Amino acid sequence: MEITKNKNATIKKKSSVGCFSMFTLSFSITFIPAFLTNRQELISRGLLVPALFLAEFLILVPLYFIFFRKREGLGRGSFRLDVFFTLFSLIMIIQLFVPYLLAVRKTEEWMISQMSFSGTILWINIFSSVLLVPVYEEIVFRGCLFNSFKFWFNDNIYISAIVTSVIFSALHLQYTDFRTFLMLFLISLVLISAKIKSNGLLMPILLHMAMNAVITGIQYTLQYHIIVWNCYYEISITPEVGKRSK
Repeated sequence: MEITKNKNATIKKKSSVGCFSMFTLSFSITFIPAFLTNRQELISRGLLVPALFLAEFLILVPLYFIFFRKREGLGRGSFRLDVFFTLFSLIMIIQLFVPYLLAVRKTEEWMISQMSFSGTILWINIFSSVLLVPVYEEIVFRGCLFNSFKFWFNDNIYISAIVTSVIFSALHLQYTDFRTFLMLFLISLVLISAKIKSNGLLMPILLHMAMNAVITGIQYTLQYHIIVWNCYYEISITPEVGKRSK
């Protein structure tokens, strides 16, 4: 009996180490751009960020299917529409109303820069943020990292959720406002709730995709209307300027 118990403990320990290695690998991949000789060119063309997203997806997702998919809490899990819409509503409250309560009046510069591209580059950015990023981020953070902390904190889901969410928000280094990090922390807690309730990753992945799609759509709409308004304003004042010059 004691031998079996020790054997199970050893298996769980190895499993937690394996899970944490996925997080370590994901973190390491983010440093790839530092070694690229054409980094500035990729940045100016708007291709560096989606290329990094694609690299993480192509490396991490196959590893998940090979080594982690059948592990406890890392599979597809269950899916209930009522739970999904409840949690999605909570995420939208965090995204749309919490900024108002925190007196956030300006969009993060990184978000503006991503939406400033046009044509194919813009759609590549949208595609990667909506369909690629949610998959590997949920695998790494709500899946592997959360499971590792659960083992290390003796199945305490509350401490594990808090630590995972702190790391998740802190690693979004493209943002600068501390209130954005607070929102990311809260969103991560909701996604962890989805993972726990469904005992899998499908629901948090779909929630993450839906959130990114809605927020990207809102940002794009706002950016489009700003551009249209600026064009209209320039056209409307040009005749006046011409008259005054005469």
